[in-house]
Amino acid sequence: MGSRPVRRLEQPRTLGVITGPNGLPHAVRLDGKRRAVVAIRDDWLVQDRWWTDSPVDRHYFELVIEPGRVIVVFHDVRARQWHTHTPPNMAIRAQNARPA
Repeated sequence: MGSRPVRRLEQPRTLGVITGPNGLPHAVRLDGKRRAVVAIRDDWLVQDRWWTDSPVDRHYFELVIEPGRVIVVFHDVRARQWHTHTPPNMAIRAQNARPA
């Protein structure tokens, strides 16, 4: 097996997220445009490294946004900031999306 350089995974980038009164994503600012959330396909919590000085407490959402693209965002509960791992222009077209 040959050796290849290690490729770093996409680093999270800050994302503007507009939430409704219930705290769920209502719209996102992506590529300088406001995109409405059409559906929330899934959500999950990640709580890890609680025993360290840098615990992780995130609420992830898989969203379908206008015009039918899928993006994964997360709310960093401790920092109170929204982020995404999805690179710009890499959101995939949603298939079989259900309204939230």
